[in-house]
Amino acid sequence: MTKTEKGSRKAAFSFLEANSGAPLPGLAASAANRIPRWLLILIVLLYIGHGLFYRDPWRGDDMLGLALARTTAEGLMRGDFYLLLLPQLGDLAWNQQGPLWTALLAIFMLPAYFWAAITASPVPIHLLDDLARIPVALAIALGLIAVWKATDRFARRREAQPVDPLGLGPRASAFGKTLGDCALLLTIAALGLVYPLHQLGTAAIELLLQALLLWALATAAETPKRSGIQIAFIVFASLLTQGIGLALTQIITLACVLLWVQPLRRIRQDFVSRWLPVMLGLLALWTLMVFLALPATRISQWWLGGISDWWIIEKSITRHTIVGSIEPWLRESLWRWWPIWPIAIFGLLSIRQTRLSRSPHWSVPIALAAVAVVLGLLGPAHWRVQHIVPIVPLAMIAAFSLLSLPRPIVNLVDWFAVTLFTTAGIFVWLYWTALNFGVPAPLAAKVPLRVPGIIGTANLYEILIGLIATIAWIALVLWRIRRGTPQLWRPVALSSGGVLLLWSLLATLWLPAIDRLQGQRLLAASLEQGWLQSASARLGIAPDLLEKQIEMNRDSLPAAACVGPSQQSTAFDAMAIAASRLPISSRPECLWRLGIVGGSDRETANAPASQQWRVAWQSNAEDRRGRQRYLLLERLQ
Repeated sequence: MTKTEKGSRKAAFSFLEANSGAPLPGLAASAANRIPRWLLILIVLLYIGHGLFYRDPWRGDDMLGLALARTTAEGLMRGDFYLLLLPQLGDLAWNQQGPLWTALLAIFMLPAYFWAAITASPVPIHLLDDLARIPVALAIALGLIAVWKATDRFARRREAQPVDPLGLGPRASAFGKTLGDCALLLTIAALGLVYPLHQLGTAAIELLLQALLLWALATAAETPKRSGIQIAFIVFASLLTQGIGLALTQIITLACVLLWVQPLRRIRQDFVSRWLPVMLGLLALWTLMVFLALPATRISQWWLGGISDWWIIEKSITRHTIVGSIEPWLRESLWRWWPIWPIAIFGLLSIRQTRLSRSPHWSVPIALAAVAVVLGLLGPAHWRVQHIVPIVPLAMIAAFSLLSLPRPIVNLVDWFAVTLFTTAGIFVWLYWTALNFGVPAPLAAKVPLRVPGIIGTANLYEILIGLIATIAWIALVLWRIRRGTPQLWRPVALSSGGVLLLWSLLATLWLPAIDRLQGQRLLAASLEQGWLQSASARLGIAPDLLEKQIEMNRDSLPAAACVGPSQQSTAFDAMAIAASRLPISSRPECLWRLGIVGGSDRETANAPASQQWRVAWQSNAEDRRGRQRYLLLERLQ
């Protein structure tokens, strides 16, 4: 045996060699066996269903999405259809997002408002929240289907087929469907995707639009004109959803692949002849409608608001610390994209001698992921395209990388999944038993400190769901250990199953605690009661009559009986709009306004004094010492 074969550094790292992980000639057809359809559908339904409905809206994008949608829905009920063209938060312009996603959420809310108007009854806020989550569920489901279809179409191409001189390998259709299963499981397995997907922010539709873009590019070589029209609508929808950041990412990617990737270079003229006029026509139509419905300054504010923080405009290259932005991005991405990124990296190492320009199944997702990361790091912070957008193309890259994945990496991913999710599952069960039964005692003593005011609410439903999820996880681990039949999707089965286990446990056993920590229902109810008491004394209206007025007809209130936004915290303003019935308005004559200060009592007492306001209400000790304190300020006589 030579030194290269044994005992050398080259031998120790031989699994990194390009040929060591390449698909073997005559890849067994059994390795391309698909996951049973019923099981894949069940996985998708469990992934979507848990933690989406029947809960409080959470802080951040969830509460902001509900506030924007509720503003649009109530505006539509008043006949303010211009809200379908540009979004608003209350009666203030919102320039960091397009109107499409907000309008979809609002349209699903309208049946509740129509029913309330017919029956002369108040609209339950929790019903509005659940109705708005229906398009989220649809977007996730369609996005996962589009991921599957895009990978399937790329895998059926001749360039993507594994080497098979003996004709013993799987057919192109079976190979494509199997890799589609792998890409879907890898998307589900991404640790940083499950939480934002189950919120009312734009993450769900971003997933859908990215997957649709890859699907259209997969068919562009055969149907360039049709794909050009489809991609024009996709890019326009991205502009009206997430704003300039996502649309610019897709446009730059299109330019790269049309100039670089060989199959797409040949159809570039036909593609652009359809894409460009359709895209410009849609953009001109939307701009014209905005100009007709709103002041000209409104559309200019939206465009300028989308790029106002762009570092090339406001900062010099020497002042912009790109390295400083890479460090937190890298720290977050290491867990957000696990287990996709290690699989994708080793797949890219295995093809480093491949001409990517002739391999669209590699070059197209690589271009999309790279552009999203670079543009996200250089662009404004509110674009955030570097977090969610690269996951879909990276999942596709990782799916093709499974063909050449070294066994050490397979074992690393599997054992990491077993260790992480088993430990996390045990931890969730222990805290649940400590909360509900006081066992173990040390943990039971810490629960009230971690979640003030929480009480045990054990019920049969959450116990059954928790037990079923735990048993299914144990069965999956045993299957993975014992089963010896090679399958392409085996390396990602544990990771996707672990995400399902942990999310199911958190969305059932820990949901009351998460609602207590991340939800603001109690805070909104307390704020609303504080305003009712203050407004009743100031306006001379009985509290019950005042409450009925804000439920049924806010327009009947006096002009000054409104609450101005804080203009200090978008999160606090969004909470007041989304989770309360307060008459929020930016009119200068409002007798009340929201405020926010630091956690000390001295700041609370001194902050409003110079502005002739007094504190009519303040948040209680639920917002712990050192955190910001929310205020309702009343104008002095």
